[in-house]
Amino acid sequence: MQRIDIDRLRPGDIILTANRTKAGKLVRVASRGIVSHAMICVQHGSIIDSTADGVQAWNLQREYFHEDEAVFAFRLRNALSPAEMARVIDFARSEIGTRYSKSEAARSVLGGAKPRGSRQFCSRLVARAYGSIGIWLVPDQDYCTPEDLRKSPLLVELEDVTQAVSVAEMEAIAARPNPLQEMRDSQNAVLTAGRKLDPTIENFNDLDKVVRNHPEWDSAIAQAYRDSGYLDIWKHELQAHPYRYDLAVMESIVAPEMLADLRTYCVDTIREAYSGGVRFAINLAHYQAAQNASERETLKLLIQLYETLVRNHELRVETARAWLLRHHPADVAQYMERVVPHSELWFSIVDRVEPQLGVIARHAIRRAKSINVCSSCGDPARDYGLANAADAMPGVPSLRLCDDCVAIRRGFGEELYPLA
Repeated sequence: MQRIDIDRLRPGDIILTANRTKAGKLVRVASRGIVSHAMICVQHGSIIDSTADGVQAWNLQREYFHEDEAVFAFRLRNALSPAEMARVIDFARSEIGTRYSKSEAARSVLGGAKPRGSRQFCSRLVARAYGSIGIWLVPDQDYCTPEDLRKSPLLVELEDVTQAVSVAEMEAIAARPNPLQEMRDSQNAVLTAGRKLDPTIENFNDLDKVVRNHPEWDSAIAQAYRDSGYLDIWKHELQAHPYRYDLAVMESIVAPEMLADLRTYCVDTIREAYSGGVRFAINLAHYQAAQNASERETLKLLIQLYETLVRNHELRVETARAWLLRHHPADVAQYMERVVPHSELWFSIVDRVEPQLGVIARHAIRRAKSINVCSSCGDPARDYGLANAADAMPGVPSLRLCDDCVAIRRGFGEELYPLA
């Protein structure tokens, strides 16, 4: 068996496969192509696709392919800015839960009427994700096939994207808990309950609108979240991997055969220090704003959930960073993900999680006629990370501050550390 080498991929990469199922063979025959399924990478080792079960996220380390199955990976020929790629990934994530349209998928190869529905199929999802920022991989993003994506002139194929996997390794992975499967089950349970109230609901954005517009359904939807287990999935990760959240426990791992894997885990974690969890802070800010506008029981539950997820992600990153600083400090300098203050990506995040900071920073930049100034006052500054952002400014990835503002913020309890 083989699987995709996750270290060869970046967020936004497109994976195309030719599975051995009857449906896969029919797609290839109808499209006169060599591939039948499309997926998009959204994070290290994580992909999103649309199947008969709807739009879902998957762990690529658990996805296996027979040796005779074709597996391809493609990347945009002209690289996007980090902010643009974040928007592509945001679109794909926002579609999670959306139902599959078998009839519209069939029309991509069989012709006939082409309604522009909100449901998805695999190649439509990928094409629409890029179309959301104005990049048309194919002539018609609503009706295309995996083969159309493979032939897109905007994409370039990556080489050597698969690796062999042993039976023993597959058995070991299968024996581990699968939190993504639990998440998919709980998501489907919540959306199924919501669709009993409003059959037009496709994804969680739709469900949020229903919560806002139909207060009479609020209690039932809140109960669906409770009953599904959606609010408690995070507990399984803490129980399964307590060392990821406690430096003392991580330091107790001393077996030589485990230290190399631990180092790899910590490096992978700090590589996505912000991109791996900023969606939690964005969702938290979204639900807080919605609750301020109209109080709902459902929103209260979701705010509590995302406050927890923001803190857990921060603790996970800070634990990995602290361990590396003790044992492999050069790794932190080399691999720690950095969002440069006042960059396009920085503003795209801050405008959603701490909009007042964005307003103040823009004012300081205009007044000084330079981006290389303090985010607060416009004086000469240097860049800092915020170790306790979950409590101080959830989601803010970095700050550009003068010495005076650093002292003031530290006086308020912010844990700032200089960025190289």
